Amino acid sequence: MRRPAVLTAFTYPKFRRVWLAGFVSQFGDWMQIFGRAYLAFELTGRAETVGLVYFATFLPQLLLSLWGGVLADRINRKRLLLMAQALQALGAVVMGLLVVTDSATVANVTFISLILGTGFTLQIPAMQALTPTLVPHEELSSAISLSTATNSLTRVGGPLLAAALIPLAGVEWVFWANAVSFAFLMAAWAGTKIPRQPTADRGGFAALREGLAYVRRTPSVATPIGATAFLSSISMVYQPLSIVYATDVLARGDNDLGVRYNGWLQAAIGVGAAIGILGLAELGRRHPAQVFIATAIVLSITLGALGLIELIGGAVLTLVVLGAAQSANMTLAISIVQYESPEVMRGRVMSIQVLALIGFLPITSLLGGWLADQIGLDRLFVGAGLACLAFSFLLLRWRHHFRTTAIDRGEATDVVVSTVLEDEG
Repeated sequence: MRRPAVLTAFTYPKFRRVWLAGFVSQFGDWMQIFGRAYLAFELTGRAETVGLVYFATFLPQLLLSLWGGVLADRINRKRLLLMAQALQALGAVVMGLLVVTDSATVANVTFISLILGTGFTLQIPAMQALTPTLVPHEELSSAISLSTATNSLTRVGGPLLAAALIPLAGVEWVFWANAVSFAFLMAAWAGTKIPRQPTADRGGFAALREGLAYVRRTPSVATPIGATAFLSSISMVYQPLSIVYATDVLARGDNDLGVRYNGWLQAAIGVGAAIGILGLAELGRRHPAQVFIATAIVLSITLGALGLIELIGGAVLTLVVLGAAQSANMTLAISIVQYESPEVMRGRVMSIQVLALIGFLPITSLLGGWLADQIGLDRLFVGAGLACLAFSFLLLRWRHHFRTTAIDRGEATDVVVSTVLEDEG
């Protein structure tokens, strides 16, 4: 039987080893994400508290992700990755200690979330820039799809396990489990040989300007990044507020039932994400513009519909579809940007992509939490869905910029970079 194209990256030992370790680590990540939202909501019972903790978690993305890309192009990426992972493991241990000593407050949970977010911000550009070194270039699409599928698959089991573990053992075990899971990933990367990386000729602001200039002068990179920035900043509003939606809307204020329902909601998103990534990977590779716009429309409609649903069964089904559309959309955008970015620029370009993907989530979380308390979750979700739907139709004007063929056609992206740098000089 012929192996599906999306699975071909598994034939390479380095990728397979890192992927398996990443699977364990991201399982812990999703347990922690679930537990942190539960802890924040438990402290005050208000949506704005959950929004504040998410704001702190993702604020480093807004402030530091571009510099994370500069670091990824200037220093050893593997060393940067290991340091960032160690910082996150330490933060998870401290969070668990705050809970077990009954010392958790809105202030210190917010501060530790800021530390965890800083480690994550430094990790992502380095990890994304290292992914192409694990497989041949022609298998990059498979590697990206499988890496993203890891997140989707663990999103199913992680929240469900956390939802079962919290009532039995306490939320602190969610944080400690995540700290242990980092050990597997750090060991895998530490034992993986990485080719010598080219480094940026300039540092600091000069290197950052080079990356921004390349994106600005390359429509096939700038368009998916810009589209991702708008869609993610608006459509992701449901994620930090899912615990509030599960408890206040679906469970009618029953906290224990709300925890269980939220586990189901997160699992539904994960199931949908896995379906979207694995099912649309090859179709998106062949027809990037059509798939990107179609998935944007679907995620917009399902987000708006979520605001009208008050039953757990309908919410689960809706989130399966929403998760499929959103993850396929985001994975395709990452693939396009990876294909269009030369090696010497990849760390900085991917940091800009990460900024677009989740860098505005702190504002979304903070504003979304406040609006949920003011106007209600139903109006918030419907309004966000309508805004994304209007933007999705506007994308038809720029559909010709969505492509994944520049490298395959042998276009000299390094020449494009040289031209950009000369113009900037």
